[in-house]
Amino acid sequence: MSRKARHLLSLLFLLAVFTTAMADTTAASANAAVRVVDGDVLYYPTLHEAVEAATGVSIQEPDEITLISDITLYAPLTIEDGKHIRFVAGGGDRTIQRGNGLLDYPVIWVSGENASLSLGKPGMTGEIIIDGGFLNDPPIIANTPLVAVNGPDSKLIMYDNVSLQNNNNSSSPADTSIYENGGGVIIRTARDQMDRLAEFIMKGGVIQGNINNAKSGVASGGGVLLTGFGRFTMEGGVIKNNTAYHAGGGVHSGGRASWQKTGGIIYGRNAPVGLRNIAVDGNGSPIVFGHAASVFLIGYPIAQYRNDTVGENDNLSYTGHPTVRGVFGEGERWDNHEKALRRRLMIIIPAGLVLGVIVFFVVRKKIKQSRMRITSVPESIDKTDLTDHEKKVLDLLLTDYSIKMIADTLELTYEGVRFHCKKLYHKLNVKNRKELLVKYGSG
Repeated sequence: MSRKARHLLSLLFLLAVFTTAMADTTAASANAAVRVVDGDVLYYPTLHEAVEAATGVSIQEPDEITLISDITLYAPLTIEDGKHIRFVAGGGDRTIQRGNGLLDYPVIWVSGENASLSLGKPGMTGEIIIDGGFLNDPPIIANTPLVAVNGPDSKLIMYDNVSLQNNNNSSSPADTSIYENGGGVIIRTARDQMDRLAEFIMKGGVIQGNINNAKSGVASGGGVLLTGFGRFTMEGGVIKNNTAYHAGGGVHSGGRASWQKTGGIIYGRNAPVGLRNIAVDGNGSPIVFGHAASVFLIGYPIAQYRNDTVGENDNLSYTGHPTVRGVFGEGERWDNHEKALRRRLMIIIPAGLVLGVIVFFVVRKKIKQSRMRITSVPESIDKTDLTDHEKKVLDLLLTDYSIKMIADTLELTYEGVRFHCKKLYHKLNVKNRKELLVKYGSG
């Protein structure tokens, strides 16, 4: 075979390989997710189909679904009974976003009995972003939290390189009031089964930029909301820049729910802008609390909360109870309105006393000066020994003219006026202009 023919065959072979690779790439890019089953790579055009096909048997052995493209959802992604699934990012960062038609349901809903969803895994390189679309143009304003966990014995597990973000919950319709609160994640055990808790385990990642925009009296929880008998375990990660109306900018819990924080950071109102979680007034009530975290209680005080940042090494815990106030962890610093009032009084009372003393002495001095002006009878001035210049300077000294103004008026130098003043004070037996005014002010 000639040399030219060999070159031509080589070019044809490379073209065939390139064409095949491009075809494979095009086929993959048309899909949303991948599963590997018995060594076979299975592509799925939608994430819903991949979840439907998943057969994971436990949290420890979930069915791993790799996201290979960005996805916009227009129906909730529901994890049903017995499903154990893990999402991982494939080929870079991947986004699952709320579509503008998905407003009355969470984007991800772990509703099944004994079901679990793991977002990410240890060592995952790409990032998974679950986005509510509030920063879109125009912004998506939904009626529900971004993620809901409420199946009996159900779990949501979140790892590093996962972000739950930018969801605005404007308040649910009346028939779905379970989702009235919570901007980012809501955890509530279905049918309030206290022995089969729904749980959110946060091992890493970030919950950020979520808003609970409901303005009812119970509107709470910007980042995470626990209600019923839900449980929240925070071992790592960051909760930041979330907003709630009324209570719990970062995390809010009802009195029956339970939670424990052993790691991670929940930023409070003392953090820089862009990090701080905040609680704001949305219904005319002056009571807002728990910028970082809060627990609503039965009885008084109505809540325990943390307004400042809860750092990596700050442990917080609360074990709920069906009918009475639950138990807080020993040695942990929680605040309530009574403590806050005492702290304010400890600052206000000493400050008030100091201010009172200052005001007393200022007023006393003013009264003394007034009495001196009232009771002092100005003496008449004997001007026989005064020169013409001194008489003119004296007349102006008894007005509100400054030395410079006197100098300009009499066409004298500044030092010349001062010289005449000294001679005047000596002749009139006063030390300065102040004594002159007191003694001869009406003379």
